[in-house]
Parts: sequence; C-alpha cells; structure tokens
Amino acid sequence: MDRLVSIFESIGTKDAVDIFAVSLVFFLIFLLLRESRSFVALRGLVIVIVCGVLIWVISKVTSLTATARFLERSLTLVVIVFVVLFQNELKKALTDFGQATIFHWFLNPSTFDIDEIIKAVTRLSERKIGALIAIERRNSLRPYIEVGTPMDALVSAELMRTIFAIQTPLHDGAIIIRNDRIAAAGCLLPLSENPKLSKDLGTRHRAGIGLTEETDSIAIICSEETGTISIAIEGRIERNESAESLKQKLKTYLSIEEDSDG
Repeated sequence: MDRLVSIFESIGTKDAVDIFAVSLVFFLIFLLLRESRSFVALRGLVIVIVCGVLIWVISKVTSLTATARFLERSLTLVVIVFVVLFQNELKKALTDFGQATIFHWFLNPSTFDIDEIIKAVTRLSERKIGALIAIERRNSLRPYIEVGTPMDALVSAELMRTIFAIQTPLHDGAIIIRNDRIAAAGCLLPLSENPKLSKDLGTRHRAGIGLTEETDSIAIICSEETGTISIAIEGRIERNESAESLKQKLKTYLSIEEDSDG
C-alpha cells in the first residue's frame, strides 16, 4: 500500500497534464466511434485496456517486474489491434478532416435546387417506383460514380423519373448528385451490415444506409413496395417522410437558406 501511495504522490504537474491529454484523446475517439457499428468492439477493447492497467498497477505495487514489462511492451499490440478494428471509421474521420475547411459553409454556400428532387421523389412515391438518390457533400463519391453510367446532367425531376422508370436499365442503381449536377446513374453502393437494422429494409435501403456509414453523403430512398420516402445520413435512417419534412431536412443538411420570397 505504501508503494501505491508513493506512486500517486510522485505524480507532478507535467504528469497530470500528460494524463489529461491522453484522456482527451481517448474521449475524442469515443465520440468518433460511439454511433458506429464498431462501438461494441470499442467497449470490449476499453475493458481489456482497463483490466491491463489494473494488472500493471498491481504488478508495480507487488514488484512483479516481468508482468509489468510484458504489459508495457503490449502497448504497441493494442495500437495495432485498434487500427485494424476501426480502420473504416478512422479512414472516414481522416477524410472529413482532409476535405473540411474552416469557413467551408461561409465561403461555399450551397445553391442546390432541392425542389426538383422533392418533385421527383413525390411522384415516384405516388406510383410506388423504387428510387435511390445520393447527394455528395464533403466526402468524394468518385469511386461509386466511376462504376455507374456517366451523366453530367442538370438536376431535373423529369430526368430522375425517367431514370427510375421500371423499364429503364438504370432503374435498380442509384443516382449520385455532385456539384449540383447528376454525375452518374445506375451506381452500385455498399450495403450496410448493421445487424440492428429492421428486417423489412430491402437492398435499396441498406445501400443508402451503407453509403452514409462510410461517407458524409445524404441518401434519399423511395420504397418500391410501400411508396414511403426515407432519408439516411450518418448511418441512420428516418422513414415515412413527407415532402415538406424531407425538404426542410435537406435544407438543414445542405445549409440552404430560404429564398427572400419564401
């Protein structure tokens, strides 16, 4: 016990600052991963680290030199395991930091005309025609655009309704909107593997959610079976959207200001 007390008494101001900095790093990592699919794995890793620290303290107090050194050398292994387990989340975070700018929303206000999307989705919903529309934000969707059919067309309700018509070959793929234009159609998106998703969500919904898990894009999904409209962002899906609620959410997510005439 005296040895343990002496260890805590030896902690100075620099050590306290050092501990605070490390704790802050772990807290930021926790915020980054708390809503991801790997959160359960993160909790398991945290438990392992806490148990390891407790054993290390006990080994120091009881002079178990070999055990203490083994745990100290295992730190590198913990870092490697962390990188392997959370590589997708880390890649997404680094992409966000790399593409974000301090005055992004002030220097580049969006001029995106969402009314055309609302018109298209509303008409598709009425006719129960399936549709998947992805809107690029900061994270590039180029890998998914390249596997689709290039378009580079103006965002038009008529064009989107034509693309998603059941008879067309591009019906089952996704439309990707980039820089206020339809960049490509018939795009294949990654399917979500989240086990907590409802079983009644089909491939189209899982593709929209999967894309928003890996990027900061927005996905709008129209159900082919029920005609309901859903919006997905950051791996979450909000279903049964009305035209007005969808429009307001798009304005918020895309930082679009209301026109002066309303």
